Amino acid sequence: MARPEMAGSSRAGAPDQSRIAAARSRAETAKVVLAGGGAVAFVLAMGLARSSVSGHAKPTLQSLSAPPRFLAVVKSDQLRAGILGPAEAPPGAATSVS
Repeated sequence: MARPEMAGSSRAGAPDQSRIAAARSRAETAKVVLAGGGAVAFVLAMGLARSSVSGHAKPTLQSLSAPPRFLAVVKSDQLRAGILGPAEAPPGAATSVS
């Protein structure tokens, strides 16, 4: 049994089929354009992310410690000033005099 909305299409089958074919063609073209645009946007975003990320090769790191010559000067100055010196032993144990 034919549906009422399909009844008119049996009389003029060719125009309805061409409209459907045209709509399918437009839909297919739109899908291809959207997929292509999405791929281009993805590649551009990936390129921008790779160029702005800080994970690229970095220059060699330099030590944060003071130069050895500076350390030697400071140590000798502190030794001369008496700030640093050899460790002194605690005073010996004293016994009471009886």
